[in-house]
Amino acid sequence: MEEAGSDDRISGLSDDLLRDILLRLRSLPAAARTGILSRRWRHVWTSIPELVIDELHVAGRPPSSFLRAVEGALAAYSASNVDVAALTIAVPDVRLCRIEARRVSSWLRVASERVAGTLSLALPRSEPITITHGHGQEVELPPCGRATEIALSLAGAFVLRLRPAASFAALTVLTIQSAAMDGRELGAFVSSMCPRLTDLTLRVSLVACSDVSIRSASLRRLEFGAGCAQRLGVAAPMLEVLVASFLHHAHISAPRLAEAKVQRLHRHHFADDVPRRLRRLDITQLYLNAVAPPRARRFDAVDELRLSALIGMEGYTSFLDDVNNLPVCQTVLSVSLTGDHHGFVPTMLHLLRRSKAIRKLVLETYTQMEDPCSTACPCRLPESYRANNMTLDSLEEIEINTFMGEDDQVEFLEMLVSRCSATRPINVVLNKSYLVPLPTKKVSEMIRSISRPNLRVRLH
Repeated sequence: MEEAGSDDRISGLSDDLLRDILLRLRSLPAAARTGILSRRWRHVWTSIPELVIDELHVAGRPPSSFLRAVEGALAAYSASNVDVAALTIAVPDVRLCRIEARRVSSWLRVASERVAGTLSLALPRSEPITITHGHGQEVELPPCGRATEIALSLAGAFVLRLRPAASFAALTVLTIQSAAMDGRELGAFVSSMCPRLTDLTLRVSLVACSDVSIRSASLRRLEFGAGCAQRLGVAAPMLEVLVASFLHHAHISAPRLAEAKVQRLHRHHFADDVPRRLRRLDITQLYLNAVAPPRARRFDAVDELRLSALIGMEGYTSFLDDVNNLPVCQTVLSVSLTGDHHGFVPTMLHLLRRSKAIRKLVLETYTQMEDPCSTACPCRLPESYRANNMTLDSLEEIEINTFMGEDDQVEFLEMLVSRCSATRPINVVLNKSYLVPLPTKKVSEMIRSISRPNLRVRLH
């Protein structure tokens, strides 16, 4: 600093340079605190284009001080008439502080007026709030005509309302989590108020059980998980990626669909315009009954198939039938098996018979046969353990997670390697289970027994 009575050197810096310095702090509270360094810095922070409000609460102060500080910061920005390229409000986990809907709504109103870019609001999980028959504290999302990305996480405490005929003309990415919503409002919002929306993620609950209909000419990626949703209807000519869960039924029209991740594939009806070959298919299936309803094969082939299957005591026959209707896997097969009733080797052999061209096999989990099925189960038949003339000449990578060195795991690996090419390089990765102190003598002997010049085995 210069001698008393003269301007400090910091005050001589240009406003643009000061804003650049404050912007690099990545924290609005830190930027505001720099006002003690210089008189000219006291209000410059209200004109930086990116606001991150996430650490205003100081230990020892009442939790309500954080909420008042947020409102003070937003009020200062609102008065400055400065557009904000990115606004982030991440409320810390302040105990014994219940956030009222009116506060959240006021924050969103300021954001709707100032944000010309990205808006992110995250509230901490609070005490459970019951929402019945559509009633609960309501937060309104006002029109944000210049926002390009919006991410809201509302702690499961509020009903998020969407104003009819609101404008979100610039919005391309929308994420809503931990909120209750009206199914009809949600469908109308996406279908008619967001003409440029390309990426939509919803992890919400509906205020009442209902259908949701989404029609979008721009949507490319949709992740939909909504408790109480009965039927999802999607008509999206540009949609490439679909992730759906917690659905009783879905109807999908998406001529450009390339990737799908769904629970219970048979509950999803794909229209005739959906391609019969996908880049990736990730499905979770439950096989609990001996006889399942007839299921037609919807996809002919897929580059990468990920199957998570729970096979119940009586479900092995329906598993066999269903696998026959899965698409042929061309490149990567990932399998996660749950259930302790059926043989591991026959189960995997049945899957591999439809995936003989794969280049990589990943076994995500493994459970021991602790509660075995009856001797009449198809998995007990001798022919179920025979590979016969099956060859896996394209297989280059084998990865087994939670490897425990059990007899059937070792048997399967030996059989698998014997069916691979004798000349193509093959990498085997065994990620041991934390429950077993590997390597054991048996596993070491197994590795030596399958060793050959083109095979590399790593045990982690």
